[in-house]
Amino acid sequence: MSLPPVIAIDNGGGNCKIGMAGQAAPTKVFPNASAKPKGERGALIADLLADSKEVSQLTLRRPVDRGYLCNLELQREIWSRGIRALLRRQPGECGLLLSEPLFNFEEIRSNTQQVVFEEMGFRSFYAAPAPVFSMHRAAGLLGASSPAARTGAGVIVDAGFSFTHIVPFFKGQVLEGGVRRINLGGKLMTNYLKELVSYRSLNMMDETYLMDSVKEQLCFVSQNVKADLKAAQNLARSPHRREFVLPDGVNNLRGYVRDPAAWAEKVQAIKDAVRAAESMDEKRRLASQMEADQVLVLNNERFMVPELLFHPDDVGLHQAGVAEATVQAVTATHAALAPLLYSNVVLTGGIASCPGFRDRFTTELRALVPDDHDLNVFQPQDPALFAWEGMSVFGSSRSYSSVALTKAQYEEGGGWAAHRQYS
Repeated sequence: MSLPPVIAIDNGGGNCKIGMAGQAAPTKVFPNASAKPKGERGALIADLLADSKEVSQLTLRRPVDRGYLCNLELQREIWSRGIRALLRRQPGECGLLLSEPLFNFEEIRSNTQQVVFEEMGFRSFYAAPAPVFSMHRAAGLLGASSPAARTGAGVIVDAGFSFTHIVPFFKGQVLEGGVRRINLGGKLMTNYLKELVSYRSLNMMDETYLMDSVKEQLCFVSQNVKADLKAAQNLARSPHRREFVLPDGVNNLRGYVRDPAAWAEKVQAIKDAVRAAESMDEKRRLASQMEADQVLVLNNERFMVPELLFHPDDVGLHQAGVAEATVQAVTATHAALAPLLYSNVVLTGGIASCPGFRDRFTTELRALVPDDHDLNVFQPQDPALFAWEGMSVFGSSRSYSSVALTKAQYEEGGGWAAHRQYS
């Protein structure tokens, strides 16, 4: 008997990853938000926002707040857009596999099931935290020769949009007493970058979507903060200086990182043309080309913003950094599990994609882990998609049908069925 198709949605606070279970990669990754361009009535939603050419002066609305689904009406619109326009599927023909936050509230679970079954009409439904699917995926990649894979043990470091969670596993189950959360994610980092550049350079406080793009293109994790700060003291000679050309709304709609060598050649060509021009009007017109672009200059902000992951107290969060929090998570479990857990540490989430993150994390964690324990830190090729890949494998197997709540069970059992699903 063939299984009905299953739609897998990794419903992150920042981005939504959607596709059919069994695929190697999601069909589409788009902002889990709607946005209204300034001065316009219509709103852009889901993939329309991702594919929009204009990225400045957007007012964002997100259905997820502080990691939890708070606006189900907006979320339903986003899901419906993704399912019908991108996947070209009807909910009544499919099951739904969804990621949810750790320690999700029962009321949110109940309301989500109501939307899934009563308003959208899915045939079946199952939801679990993203680290659970990441752990399944990691175990599959390790193979049976690994003790950690055989025992379903490991630590998932999920550095996402709203929070950073460190989640230990044993026998494939979350060790809830060891879960640690840092109240810091991609959203806070973007807001911090906005404040820094607005104080030092241009006012970018209303450009959340644009500054999120700047962060993803230019930020990196420093391996030696003191040395990098010293090198960045002289802005003109700093090796970390980068220039981002802001959108002008006419020819440049999304902004771009300006290549220093190409720009130097262009400036020299303009100077040569100015010297060769015969009239003053022509000289002024040519010279104005060097001042036409509005440029945002970034220097030490590029590495001081990701530094928050390792020192949250820089912005007043009295919490441990990501490496220290990982040790706290392992220490909170049974002492005999420590060697297994440290042998399988997996970095997931969009922040883990930041250049230099794995190297810095491994260096700091190795200094805190006992010398007689092997440490293996694994970073997938695309940490942001790793949980969805695990969902795809899970949703295309018979494991999904064995745990999913069917529409008939929901209609018959109501709240009892909802409790049974998550027990």
